[in-house]
Amino acid sequence: MIAIDGFWIWDSWYIEHAGSWHAFYLKAPTALGDPDLRHANARIGHSVSSDLAEWTALPDALGPGADGDFDDLAVWTGSIVRHAGVWHLFYTGVEKRSRTKIQRVGHATSVDLLSWDRVSNAPVTTADDRWYSTAARPPSFDEPWRDPWVFREDGLWHMLVTAREPATDGSAHGSVGHCISPDLLAWEVARPLSSSSGFGQIEVMQVLQARGRHLLVFCAAASDVIAEGVPAVTGTYTAPADGPLGPFHFDRAEPIHAPGIYAGRVVRKSRGDLVLLGFVDSDAGGAFAGVICDPIPLRLTARGTLQPEGEA
Repeated sequence: MIAIDGFWIWDSWYIEHAGSWHAFYLKAPTALGDPDLRHANARIGHSVSSDLAEWTALPDALGPGADGDFDDLAVWTGSIVRHAGVWHLFYTGVEKRSRTKIQRVGHATSVDLLSWDRVSNAPVTTADDRWYSTAARPPSFDEPWRDPWVFREDGLWHMLVTAREPATDGSAHGSVGHCISPDLLAWEVARPLSSSSGFGQIEVMQVLQARGRHLLVFCAAASDVIAEGVPAVTGTYTAPADGPLGPFHFDRAEPIHAPGIYAGRVVRKSRGDLVLLGFVDSDAGGAFAGVICDPIPLRLTARGTLQPEGEA
């Protein structure tokens, strides 16, 4: 479990390197009093482990940008890839002006996973109103474009982003935003990889392959489930996919049976075993817990989704 005295911890992502696991996660001080305030005070923390269970905290990876920058309020969820000996962190930035309503993607690099430098004080991708909801369209001053998940496929780099279809009646579906780059530096915003997903939000996405099957991992609140026949719970879901770029079969999505765990990431251990790591949404007393759970072993079901070992 990852727990740090005096801080709440929530969304996380993981890198294995040189025999150690590195966890990057959002953190904010419990001195704020109200856990709902954590989003406007988030920075990216860093811990290391040899077994995904016992963790040692390291200096924070990244904090908010300078006044006037797109990320001058807080930095949110992202992902990390390595290319040509350099680590690339793609993260969400939010500004003071819109108080988290407008979200954009930033880019920082490192050679050692410890010291990170911003590539620019400007975002590298933003929502394109041809295909995505932006602050210029209803509902006004709201622009979801967060949680970048970056991977390489067919010689190009791809970024999946939590976005939303253009809102015309207040009930737009969450969208799998998509960007493409040849070099991790220049990014082109592309058409979304979903349509009428059946979810109001598709948060903290991850694509992976298990036993030859492709899956999309994401999280959603019970109130965000629009599709009929999909269990409406607050948690981490998996949906079968035809490939890493879809199509994604949201109509067959299933929540992972791990009550109270949100924004889960699926981590592949050295022997190929899969485990789930996510934050504990509430403690036994119902208060926000703000810790990362111990690894939960997973298995692939016959339906092409993931469930804890021993679950049907």
